[in-house]
Amino acid sequence: MKSSQLIILLTLAFSFSLFADSTVPTKGERVVLESCTSLNNAPKDLAAAPCVYYIQGFLAGSLTTESNYILHETSGAFLDRAYRTRVGNRTSEEQPIQLCLPKDKNIEQLTEQLIGNFSPPIESIKLLHTQIFDALAVELSCS
Repeated sequence: MKSSQLIILLTLAFSFSLFADSTVPTKGERVVLESCTSLNNAPKDLAAAPCVYYIQGFLAGSLTTESNYILHETSGAFLDRAYRTRVGNRTSEEQPIQLCLPKDKNIEQLTEQLIGNFSPPIESIKLLHTQIFDALAVELSCS
């Protein structure tokens, strides 16, 4: 009796964990992904596309927090040396990508350029983020 209850409990727990780790996009994510794919295939009215709003919000969040990119600034020799003496070689220090934002380019122009760099199919939000970051590295490289 106890073994059958244990098997049922394990089966239920395992099935719930499968549903919890689902990578199926939500309805809102599907709308954004379909919009980005359609804009990449045939750019139409960019102003009303959900993909454009998503990318503009993504840019606003990413570029203001500067988590993955440094906008033409360096930490300085003192901070670099302090980091090396405290951490040493125990970690792999991943260098952020340096971006340079031209003053004559507005967010709408940048969004249009990023969409032009997408390569379909865009099947998940994570893949969309990767493509946005890759396009940023191409379009706004300081070198």
